[in-house]
Amino acid sequence: MATSPVPASERPPVASVGVLGWLRQNLFSSVGNTLLTIVSAAFLFLAGRSILTWAVTQANWGAVTGNLEVLTWGRYPEGQVWRLGLSVLILAVLGGLTWWLWRRGPESPARRSLLVGWALSPVALAVLIRGITLPTPATISNNLGYYLFRPEVLPLLEENWRAGAACIVVGLLGGITWSYLTNRTHFLGLAACSLMLLFLLPLGLQMEPWLFGLNVPIIVPLAVNILLAFLIGSAVGRSLSSIEGLRRWLPWIWGVTLILVVILLTTFDVGVARVAPVQALPIIPPNIWSGIMLTLMLAVVSIVASFPIGVLLALGRRSELPVVRGFCILFIELVRGVPLITILFMAQVMLPLFLPLELTIDRGVRAMAGMTLFTAAYLAEIVRGGLQAVRHEQVEAARALGLSEVLVTVLIVLPQALRAVIPPIMGQFVSIFKDTSLVAIVGLLDLLAVGQSVIKQREYLGAVREIYLFAGLFYFVVSYAMSLASRHLEVQLGVVDS
Repeated sequence: MATSPVPASERPPVASVGVLGWLRQNLFSSVGNTLLTIVSAAFLFLAGRSILTWAVTQANWGAVTGNLEVLTWGRYPEGQVWRLGLSVLILAVLGGLTWWLWRRGPESPARRSLLVGWALSPVALAVLIRGITLPTPATISNNLGYYLFRPEVLPLLEENWRAGAACIVVGLLGGITWSYLTNRTHFLGLAACSLMLLFLLPLGLQMEPWLFGLNVPIIVPLAVNILLAFLIGSAVGRSLSSIEGLRRWLPWIWGVTLILVVILLTTFDVGVARVAPVQALPIIPPNIWSGIMLTLMLAVVSIVASFPIGVLLALGRRSELPVVRGFCILFIELVRGVPLITILFMAQVMLPLFLPLELTIDRGVRAMAGMTLFTAAYLAEIVRGGLQAVRHEQVEAARALGLSEVLVTVLIVLPQALRAVIPPIMGQFVSIFKDTSLVAIVGLLDLLAVGQSVIKQREYLGAVREIYLFAGLFYFVVSYAMSLASRHLEVQLGVVDS
């Protein structure tokens, strides 16, 4: 049905709507605002004209375009750059599928599979970027024999740490199985831990320094590792007791774990070529990573790893257990009381002191660990503020309905607390992303460090502004994208209006 045009006498004044209305309301609403607008426009015009003239006629952009590969991935081997491209493609596909499925609504059945894909993506990306060494059948049969028949050789090869790591993995899954299953099959978790210790018994009879330098049988620290992991796994299994679908996945999880444990125990070289493990993907150690690649890796690892640690620290600080609460308070206050550069230096110097002598960690991984702990301490205080905003009446009501403390925390408290502190959390993430430039002080070549090496080349000696402008634009684009994502999440959760 056609509508008749609005008579001219009933139309709103032109100066109150549209572009003219917006200009009048926001820029020329008073004499002071008008003067401020004119002065600001003149300043922007003069500055913009100078910058544009320099960028078009004077700037030596060859310093950026000619070194774009160096600025992007630095010393990463040129023949292996396809692995970086594949990693970006995986993230792009997951991001595109996430955007498409979330627009279809919460009833889409593929959402759970997509979440599994996101959960597995860090492992896949780590394997692609760093590389992986896998044992052959000859390696497995040969190296497993060392645990049974030549266990005294493993400490000499500095490979006995693998036994402790395997105990932790088996103990965690064994504890989950013990507390999750309610029928007699839950004894399988305890049986797996017992079989693991029985297999490592020949190695466990060897002596090594442990607490306070005392020589004890290796089986003692192995038993402590598996016991602590079993207790933690039992707590996790109790919190997962309401998830019915996990029962049918447990056999598959045990199968994958068995494969991972065998790989963990046997992937070492004994100096014999025919039984040596093979590099399925050539190993590129993190100290080779540099440029934009290193900056993004430091930021992503710090953000992803620090978030759960920060949440646990915030919950631990509110715990009624004095030991847990005291440890969390001590950690948070100590880390927040020193600058990040101090944490980075301590991670480079102090972290190896807390690890077995035979276990060496790359400088890049140490920097990631330091930045993760630093960010986690600040996130803990942010999350604690959100926890205090949740009304205590809701907690009491959830308890009255029969929910356990774990379910009350996971289903009632944390969602509301995290929803309330999305802006400061994202602000901390943006801050740690920009703070990645500090790793140059501990000898790592991030984007700014690579840029400084570029402007030291003879043909680019005067291209300081070009390099720093390129770096500034990179930091701005990524930071602004993170802010936009935070804003979109707040709108989706109803924290702010669109």
